[in-house]
Amino acid sequence: MLKKNFAVIGLGKFGTSIALTLEKLGQQVMAFDKDPQVLERVKEYVTSAKILDASNKEALRDSGVTSCDTVIVSIGEAADASFLTVLNLKELGISSVIAKAHTPEQGVILEKIGATRVIYPEKESAIRLANQLTSSDILEFLEISEEYQVAELPTPETFDGKSLEDLALPKEFNIIILAIKRNDKVIGIPQAKEVIKRDDVIVAVGQTKDMQRFLKKHNLTKKK
Repeated sequence: MLKKNFAVIGLGKFGTSIALTLEKLGQQVMAFDKDPQVLERVKEYVTSAKILDASNKEALRDSGVTSCDTVIVSIGEAADASFLTVLNLKELGISSVIAKAHTPEQGVILEKIGATRVIYPEKESAIRLANQLTSSDILEFLEISEEYQVAELPTPETFDGKSLEDLALPKEFNIIILAIKRNDKVIGIPQAKEVIKRDDVIVAVGQTKDMQRFLKKHNLTKKK
């Protein structure tokens, strides 16, 4: 898996969680906040942690954020600070800006001023909880466990024409194929004799360390 550079601006609960998770997944993370005490709590766990007023475009430019592939704006204060930060990032030429919104109205504004993706943490958490409450115990466990990953992946070229039995993924990588997406069809819990095809998308589950080893071995990135 290719290593990318991320910046997270605003280290409330959501910002801190995404910064630490990205770093744990082997990415490089620059974390920014106005509060030195907040930075103290995360500085040992991310690539770098700096004090920053992101509403100041020159300070933002000097922070090194322009070297990042994606910037996540997770400012918990007034919405205007988030709007100004997104505007500054776009003016600095950042192509991928993900911004947190609390209301649909904020989301519309963020999209209008250049955010490439808007997320609604409270709404998405509610949907995730609803799915957990109606899912099997194992899926609920996987959803809330930081030690496991469920990944949707393109099929490696070397898999084409081989059966799951031939690939022996549980033995070699300690991961399991939960499903295969083939055109408009989903093959759930595929049998060992199921043959993988070139254009298949596989849905795999395993411990984070095992998934990372598998991704690196086959030079894969997770599908969006």
